[in-house]
Amino acid sequence: MEQVIIKQDKKTLILNTTLRLLSKNGFHGTPISMIAENASIGAGTIYRYFKNKEELINELFIEIKKRIINAMYEGYDETADYETRFRVLWVNMINYYNDNPTEFVFIEQHRYAPYVSTLTRAESNRILSPVLLFFLEGKKNKYIKHLPLYTIIGLIYGPIITMVKLHLDHNKNLTSIQINKAAEACWDAVKCNNK
Repeated sequence: MEQVIIKQDKKTLILNTTLRLLSKNGFHGTPISMIAENASIGAGTIYRYFKNKEELINELFIEIKKRIINAMYEGYDETADYETRFRVLWVNMINYYNDNPTEFVFIEQHRYAPYVSTLTRAESNRILSPVLLFFLEGKKNKYIKHLPLYTIIGLIYGPIITMVKLHLDHNKNLTSIQINKAAEACWDAVKCNNK
């Protein structure tokens, strides 16, 4: 049992070291040897967990998606009204990205990279399926406009990306007032006017 915990710790160390180095050096500037050196392990140890750098990055991508979805549902109350639940998900996501800028940059840089596999993209969609189901619930119950699902996602996720990028590029903190006003504006963009 103890050996499994040690292995998991090394795997986590490899993933976190890779994330940090990729954010500084990019994909091509981060060889396995650099990851091993910065993690203070042998390169062979990395190959025990991952077949190659592409597999390592794909697993890191999935791991970060899991962290994002867990953060989004923090404090989420399924019994609350739809608008309240919407705001919780939206505010939690932008707060997570603000608190974890390296993960935000990683996801944005590698989202459409050719080395991110079709299986990884499918797994990413599976991980995010509770959010997709949330939007389908909103459409079905006429809480939100009857638009294609990816139009709704664009109207909601686009402002999050833009605000976090502006925050990072200009090194200014987003206040909770700014975040809540933006959440309100996004809600206004997608809410069904009949409700």
